[in-house]
Amino acid sequence: MLVFLVFMIWMSVHEKENNTPVVQKLERAMRLTRMKEYHDDDYDYAVRYPSFFEQTADSLLDKGCSRFSFWQDSTEIAQTTFVEHNADGLTLEQAMAKYASALHATGQQKGDSFFILSGHIHTDNGAITNRRFHAKFVKHRKLWFVQTLVYPEDCELAMRRLIQEIDNWEIW
Repeated sequence: MLVFLVFMIWMSVHEKENNTPVVQKLERAMRLTRMKEYHDDDYDYAVRYPSFFEQTADSLLDKGCSRFSFWQDSTEIAQTTFVEHNADGLTLEQAMAKYASALHATGQQKGDSFFILSGHIHTDNGAITNRRFHAKFVKHRKLWFVQTLVYPEDCELAMRRLIQEIDNWEIW
């Protein structure tokens, strides 16, 4: 009888968890997860990402790039880093204005050697989607180190911890 009772309790908890929306599961996972650290050997920078995100193999990406993602049902989240040459020699202010315009950023923040942009992702014809981005651009000599996060807008609360990680990201 005791075994049956324990089994029934376990089933009710398990069944309830399966009915929980992905967004709520994600919020809980982001609160409780351990952050892993990836080190890029080409440009010697590090980035932290949630332990349950899947890492794309370096061999599939360009030099200096990394990608970590989560996909369940129709919920896709991607955290990427890359290094871009500042071929035009843009100042921090010029680059911020250029990328804010190109990305239709609604949120902008500037620091001493970085800027952060955020907003909705737009389609090629300019329509607003239900996906958001958050990106930090760090200038170092003639390079831009960039970390981006793309996620569904209904996951914004769940992404707070990761957005804070990106905001606090330093190259060295």
